Amino acid sequence: MNSLNTDISFWEEYPELKVAGPFKTLYTSDKSRGKGSSSKLAWCIALIWDKKSKFFNFPEEGKDGKINLIFTEYYDDIKYYKANKAKIEELKEWYLRSGETVAMRTLRGILDKLEERDRFLRNTPYDAPGGDFDETNGVSEWAKRIDTIDKMLANTDKVYTLYDKARTIVEKEEQSSTKGDAQLSLSDSNEI
Repeated sequence: MNSLNTDISFWEEYPELKVAGPFKTLYTSDKSRGKGSSSKLAWCIALIWDKKSKFFNFPEEGKDGKINLIFTEYYDDIKYYKANKAKIEELKEWYLRSGETVAMRTLRGILDKLEERDRFLRNTPYDAPGGDFDETNGVSEWAKRIDTIDKMLANTDKVYTLYDKARTIVEKEEQSSTKGDAQLSLSDSNEI
């Protein structure tokens, strides 16, 4: 089982990631001593997006977001993230896919949509533009906004039920796997 111990080289902890894809490119292009530069960047990816990370549940964006926190405090260069966002997104997607089952990817997609939904609800005001409710100032657009917000709020239970079902499937999947992703025998899983 891999850990998130940044005192260890990322490449020692996850040697298989240096043989293909964007992590191979990151590894082979690093000319620093002991591949320390690429290791540190790879650890940023793990610290921000690995669900075992203590930073996983922090919001991604914002002053106190995990991206800003890790690239400022650990990597010591928030400008690097801003200048290399596409590269980091590619590394993120590769890293996540390398450790996810279909159920986990589905759960991640639902979580992304829940965060997007939450931002929309928080950032969309109920009040009419300019506080004026007559038709000439867009009351019909205002009414559509209110209706949309109300419907979304009313459907919150359904959205979280979907999330809970996906989370339960992932938890069952995690409980039934062992080292090397071998399935537990019926006796090991206490089914017989």
